Amino acid sequence: MLAKFIRFLGSIKLAVPVLGAIASILIWATFYESKVGSLVVQQQIYKSPWFGALMFLLAVNLGVSTLSRYPWRGPRKVGFALAHLGLIVLIAGSAAVIHLGVEGLLLVRTDQPANHLVRVEGELLEVMDDQGQVQQATVMVAPDYVISPKQFAGLTLLDYDENSVETVEYREGGAQDNSAVRLVLSSDRMDRTFDQWLSPAAETVDLGPAQLELRLAANETALQQLLADPTQKQTHQSGNLLIRVGDRETTIAIEDLRRHDAIINDIQVHLLSVWPDFRLDDHNQPITASQDWRNPALEVSVTQADHQERWFVFAQAEPILAGNESLLDLNWEYQVPPPPATDYFRVVVANQQLYYAARSSKSFSSGPLAMDQMVQPGWADFQITLADWLPHAEVVRNRLPAPPGVEGVPALQIVSTNGHQQWLTWGKSALITDGSYSMMAAFGPRMMALPFGIGLDDFIVERNEGSESVAMWTSQIWIEDLQGEATQQRSVWMNHPTWYQGWKIAQASWNPGDLNQSTLQVKREPLWVTALTWSGALLTVLGIGVMFYGPTLLKKRAAVPEKLTEPIASDPAPMPLATQDR
Repeated sequence: MLAKFIRFLGSIKLAVPVLGAIASILIWATFYESKVGSLVVQQQIYKSPWFGALMFLLAVNLGVSTLSRYPWRGPRKVGFALAHLGLIVLIAGSAAVIHLGVEGLLLVRTDQPANHLVRVEGELLEVMDDQGQVQQATVMVAPDYVISPKQFAGLTLLDYDENSVETVEYREGGAQDNSAVRLVLSSDRMDRTFDQWLSPAAETVDLGPAQLELRLAANETALQQLLADPTQKQTHQSGNLLIRVGDRETTIAIEDLRRHDAIINDIQVHLLSVWPDFRLDDHNQPITASQDWRNPALEVSVTQADHQERWFVFAQAEPILAGNESLLDLNWEYQVPPPPATDYFRVVVANQQLYYAARSSKSFSSGPLAMDQMVQPGWADFQITLADWLPHAEVVRNRLPAPPGVEGVPALQIVSTNGHQQWLTWGKSALITDGSYSMMAAFGPRMMALPFGIGLDDFIVERNEGSESVAMWTSQIWIEDLQGEATQQRSVWMNHPTWYQGWKIAQASWNPGDLNQSTLQVKREPLWVTALTWSGALLTVLGIGVMFYGPTLLKKRAAVPEKLTEPIASDPAPMPLATQDR
């Protein structure tokens, strides 16, 4: 019975349906990929367990079929064995390429420094618990909005919207002191009036040349800073670190903490790292996506006697302790000053009262702000009136499909274990509270950090003579290590890539409307994977050659010695004349 089963594994009866199934799947996947994209096809088909099992079954069939013909004597059997062995190696190499190869797109600009963050296919869901542990998952969305995975890190992935806009409503009744104010802006000259809410969720609203702001002042010093004329004193953009030890509050400038440690009572505060634009790479390591102070974060160690703790302090999220429960009575707050603006109207909440600071290019004013009070900020004839104030605002978010002509962003709806539903906007992080347990979640692009940076020196477009049609475009790039010490100059154009440290850098696309920008394709697979695929291809070609041409060559080689060993026929001896006469 076992011998019969083994013969079936290596038989043509199994090979034909397996090959037919694989060929049919590949043909269907080619058309399916044009509709849903390569990532969906790779996740649903090429990387699926069932397709891997089908390819493994084909490899087993080839292997058993080859072993059943042992010993391999003669060119046909030797060629048969080599070709089948090559196909098995090719199957293994293809699987390694699918599961181990990486590639992505890198955007470089002439007016920006070298970039080392590559955008890879798919979206990334990151969840950080209250212990600082980070989990990551690649989110795949099929055309019918079927989301995979369904469950991740205690969250249920409920829905997805590829082009949505967010609407926010405010109402009184929140459990915390979250102030929200509604301002009415009016202009007789422009015949325009509109309302604008400001809240901790939308604390800055850009109006073009001016902006509206809502700020919270934790103490009198912070209040005076927010109400001061910015032309008199400029605060460094790295901000301050507010530390509460028991009943004592201490504010330390980040620039001062960079130069020397701070001592508060008997606690030593040491700044370990600063990330102006905090992100996590594919290895869960903190990095900064840029040098702009968009999402600043700090890594701080505190020491008291023999006890030491390490904290991550964020400007836009709650601080996180790395490790066990804190034994120190510490509270952190990372205060980042608002970006400078030529014109702004700022509402400040302090001690359950409202204040304002209005600045234009010609004037500055500040003071208490009361209900229905009208302020002229100096922007033409605009008038700003405080129409509503909710000291305990509750934010209600609704996500709607973007109207025609309006560009929205993708969003992912998640549900926590206690049934709380929340939308995660693409490219932003959010705090999720599940009872007494809280976590940070972020939904956005998958990024991969390169071990080097690539910058763009120039982007050259060559056009055909006598016309405006494009003949060729070239990216003149420089490649530097992450320390910025070793630099190499390279040129990349279509079908002419360059290689660096095993990475292939090729021209992917360009923007005709912005010649300061270029998009490069960066690709790498392990060297042994490349060697495996090439070896499989060579073995297959060699086996086919031996199988088809080997017998003919052997026959020709065997025929040459036979001709050389045959006796040479001599001319017949002449007959005697007497015999001839007879």
